[in-house]
Amino acid sequence: MIKPAQTKQEKFFDEYVKPYDPTDPKIALKIEHTGYVVQAADQIAKSLELNDQQKQLAHVAALFHDIGRFEQVRRYHTFFDSQSVDHAALGASILKEEKILADDFSLDQQTQIIEAVRVHSMLAIPEQHVGWQRTLDQIVRDADKIDIFRVAATQDAIDTSGQPITAIQHATITPIVYDSIMSGKSVLRSDRQTALDMWISFLGFVFDLNFSKSADLILEAGYWNIPLQNMLDENLITDHKTRHEVEMLLEKTKQYLIQMTQQ
Repeated sequence: MIKPAQTKQEKFFDEYVKPYDPTDPKIALKIEHTGYVVQAADQIAKSLELNDQQKQLAHVAALFHDIGRFEQVRRYHTFFDSQSVDHAALGASILKEEKILADDFSLDQQTQIIEAVRVHSMLAIPEQHVGWQRTLDQIVRDADKIDIFRVAATQDAIDTSGQPITAIQHATITPIVYDSIMSGKSVLRSDRQTALDMWISFLGFVFDLNFSKSADLILEAGYWNIPLQNMLDENLITDHKTRHEVEMLLEKTKQYLIQMTQQ
């Protein structure tokens, strides 16, 4: 998915990731993920009819949104921030320390990009982020979530959830996790108690989307429901009540996505 580097920032990204082990599936996954997130951000920015400068800032913020992941994997060999380091904050620090943006962007623009990287994985955008900064944050966060559905549907379950897919066989859904999705809310990490909760929590990303184009892209790609639907189809979830709850959550999420595309 990564196209040949064209801009100075894309060339820097290519050079930056070279020292990391390209045979490590985690590194390869994040390089590929970056390409898809950039593509989604570009499409969202185009749909919003932003000016060329704003489109460039969205593109660069998406390009570097996960720059902290590579050092995270090198140090800790995990994507789980709770077991290692806040990858978004690390990425923001790398952008500052390496002065990656200094030659091409004003101080204000550098701050905007770095802040969008720093907050992209937070539960919510800080209230003090308003105006264009908030829009930039929203573009990066939406683009990231769009591709996380692809990653969850196509990559190793251990990289995605921290456990093999068989771990969900006898798992149920924690009531507060179920209620969060049915109420149209994101799931707090602290509320996830079972192996199935992790997979259910991905649905919560939908309710934090900001743009109708984001919903369009998710429905068009068709990845959002694959892991849970496969669990049902393959009878990995055997408890009748839990199967019914998963079906209800999938339908709730589908209807919300459809509603978003009509806004």
